[in-house]
Amino acid sequence: MQACEPPNGRARATLSRDAIGTLPLLQGVARRSFARASRGASIRQLARGELLARRGGRLPGLCHLASGSLKLCVTGDGGGRVLGIVPAGESFAEAPALLAAPCPFDVVALADSRVLVLAAADVEQLLGSDARFAHNLVELLARRDLAATLELQGAAQHALPRLAAYLVALLEPAAEAGRWRARLPVSKTLVAARLGMKKETLSRLLRELADKGVIGVAQRDITVIDRERLLALGR
Repeated sequence: MQACEPPNGRARATLSRDAIGTLPLLQGVARRSFARASRGASIRQLARGELLARRGGRLPGLCHLASGSLKLCVTGDGGGRVLGIVPAGESFAEAPALLAAPCPFDVVALADSRVLVLAAADVEQLLGSDARFAHNLVELLARRDLAATLELQGAAQHALPRLAAYLVALLEPAAEAGRWRARLPVSKTLVAARLGMKKETLSRLLRELADKGVIGVAQRDITVIDRERLLALGR
């Protein structure tokens, strides 16, 4: 895999700095650290269906999805399984990147995407020289570990609580006071695969929640009518 280079160096630097300014790992770091990370950063542009990394291969560095969406998946003789969906604004696969270990899954673009890559050498240098960067990285990994633990707990739940917990994780305040909203980041087919169920099951459960007055559904947009009940179902 090769980085897609812009037509000139200046355009590449501007693109990287624009993207890197929103990177959570670099919030609050020293100006010198930010400059170093910016110089070594690159942008990988992916077309829909293109691989950033293949299972067993190497990631190009510490990756953050600037735009688009990705899926983390594995395939085998028994078919495939979606392990995660990465929306824009999130980093992913930090552990194999930091450990220079083989990637445990395929990383595939679900839409045209831009991935910001921090060079592994720069990350190692920043860990030893910038306490704020180290704090941000530890916090990120701790959140990722907690999410994985909660997901393992949720895997033992029945389908409806699993879906409710997933929707809770997507909640944002709606414009209307007292209402919350959630938008499925990808198609229902992929969400169903992510939750380990069939698309028909997902659609049935969404209708069930709507019939109970918990949510309202309009394609991928969901209005949460009874947030407390949704929270209770997801526990």
